[in-house]
Amino acid sequence: MVEWEKTLADAAKDGKIRELHLRKLPLLKTTTNWKRVELIGWIDFQMKYTYYKGGLVKLNGKLYFVQEKTIQALQEFMDWKFPRRINVIPET
Repeated sequence: MVEWEKTLADAAKDGKIRELHLRKLPLLKTTTNWKRVELIGWIDFQMKYTYYKGGLVKLNGKLYFVQEKTIQALQEFMDWKFPRRINVIPET
């Protein structure tokens, strides 16, 4: 596992993630089986140029960010009740 992937995995455990780490997360747009996606937490955070609104998820041991528009498109097929809200720690 790459060092930053371990850092991201640890960040998800305590309900906080640094803005820098959030920007490194790949987007999950599609998968063959959405039922295998593990919901970690909801993120709603405005960065300087980007607005992150969506979910932090885990699939096959890796963390991803799923945009709100993807979640809305799949709502009739999957229950998107995130267990908690993830706090983003802004870079200073």
